[in-house]
Amino acid sequence: MKKFLLTMILTVAVCMHTDAAMVIIDYQGDTLVTSNNIERPLIVNSDDGTNYNIALRPLQEAVTKDDGSVSIPLEYLFINNTREDVYLKYNEYSNIFYDTGMGGVAKIMTAKIKNYGIVPAGVYNINFEVQATDAETKEIACMSMFNLQFVVPPTQQLNTYSETPRINVTASDVFERRKIPSETAPMIYIRSNTDWILSLDTTDFGDMAGNYYVRTVSASSGVTNRLQERALITPGREIILARGKAPANNEFVSVEFSVENPDGKLIPAGNYQNRVKYILREGEV
Repeated sequence: MKKFLLTMILTVAVCMHTDAAMVIIDYQGDTLVTSNNIERPLIVNSDDGTNYNIALRPLQEAVTKDDGSVSIPLEYLFINNTREDVYLKYNEYSNIFYDTGMGGVAKIMTAKIKNYGIVPAGVYNINFEVQATDAETKEIACMSMFNLQFVVPPTQQLNTYSETPRINVTASDVFERRKIPSETAPMIYIRSNTDWILSLDTTDFGDMAGNYYVRTVSASSGVTNRLQERALITPGREIILARGKAPANNEFVSVEFSVENPDGKLIPAGNYQNRVKYILREGEV
């Protein structure tokens, strides 16, 4: 089910002269998440032709998730004015634009969280005081408040870097009931900004030479729970392999497949192709 977030932004402006224009910062688009950055396009605008110096003063020391569980220090937050990334410091003004005339034509800038790592999904906020100074007279013309908000959606990714697992059944294995493990154990790598569940989908498993099993043989420290006892594979199942908490940055799980002779039966000769699918989804740990 998709969740829709309705956001209301309240801007409070105080103009020093009754004929002064109101300088307002507003959003130009949604939050953009890339591998290294989180960005929110912004515009700053006024309805007159006066040239202004525009400065921002952060009123908190961090960009904070709504539930308070994550705080991103100001050292990772920048404002790009299309020429450079401007560093921000708590309770101090940083000049974004110098001697800039708007006259109803908005100026573009971008709020960025850079090189912080994986940011857990959620809504993040920080408040700014906006100061517009007349570039000619150096007098403060207008001050306003702006709430900068990043809405970070859930993102998940998994990769496998090992060969297709193979189970080699020898002549002696055919006549004895024993566990025959796969020659290689696939490594599954997980990136997720939400708590996650890794499952094995056996909907299209294919031919059954014997009794097939799966378990995990190792995992990275960020994996909070994994399947350590063998689970029987039958078609049409979803078997939970592992769980973990956000953020997960290339956490891994190593998986072992195996086959056993059915009771009182031989494993028929042949080449058996079996198909499984790994599923990564949001879930509680």
